[in-house]
Amino acid sequence: MPKKWLQVINEAVKKIEENEIELGIKVLQKVQEHGKQLPEVMLYLADVWYQLGHLEEATSLLKETVALHPAMNKTLLTEFHLLLAEIALDEGEFERAQELLYELKESGFDGVQLYLLLADLYAAQELEEVAVKYLEKAKELDPDNVEIASALGEMYIQLGQFDNAQVMLDQIEMPSAASLLFHGRTLAQGGDFEQAYAAFAQALELERTAEGLYGAGLMAFHLGQLEAARGLIEELLVIDEEYVAAFPLLSDIYLSLGKTDMAIDKLIRYVDLSGFDLEHIQRLIALLLQSGRYDEAKQYQKMFESWNEAETGLEQE
Repeated sequence: MPKKWLQVINEAVKKIEENEIELGIKVLQKVQEHGKQLPEVMLYLADVWYQLGHLEEATSLLKETVALHPAMNKTLLTEFHLLLAEIALDEGEFERAQELLYELKESGFDGVQLYLLLADLYAAQELEEVAVKYLEKAKELDPDNVEIASALGEMYIQLGQFDNAQVMLDQIEMPSAASLLFHGRTLAQGGDFEQAYAAFAQALELERTAEGLYGAGLMAFHLGQLEAARGLIEELLVIDEEYVAAFPLLSDIYLSLGKTDMAIDKLIRYVDLSGFDLEHIQRLIALLLQSGRYDEAKQYQKMFESWNEAETGLEQE
């Protein structure tokens, strides 16, 4: 690709990132207007449109360029079709994505990106048993790719194949925060809470993520380390005040610490955020009654009855 065009596009993106959005968009539009005879430039530009969230613009540009260059070499044409399929997946157009990907497969293309997109296609449709086969194929083609190993490990966990998941983790020589979180989830699923806690704690040393704090907090709670669990979950809610799963956990922690009013407050927050969770509304009602907060208990009892009727009606339909 001519460096001049690449530089202009990158400068336009920089303008957008610096909040000079109108100017940056105009530059990209000019590149699109004047660079149509350069398919490599248009492919790069389409990817930029895609990354900026302009999916329709990206799709339109890709299709126009393919139509304008019928003699485009096969390798470049494959890149166009892969990007079209990726965008179709993001838009939820699964049939279109499948059509593009299977056309590539039937043409003899055997690249890693093809199998990763096929895995995404089937995972998005909750067909993990199919998705995992394509991830395994991608892993065969790129055995040293840590991201593929992590993704495959995640898929094995979803399928309950914990031994296979551990094999993937063992292949990651330099654990990242993401791989340590994955390791923690694997251990937790197997009931090894102490080792899982250690893995989550190690991940937090690298990066203080909401997922890491939640995992460490949950393991600390299971191990009876209540003050440590409380601190971790409260830190999580500073990072993400609407991390819904944290509220019932923190409620349980406060209840175990004998702080019933605080446990109730967190459960009320959870119910307000989560909506249709009849089990936790029942728990909240019981705690309110135990604390003598009868008026509030009546309020949530009415909510429970209303939502329970609605849920029953949906089931009957």
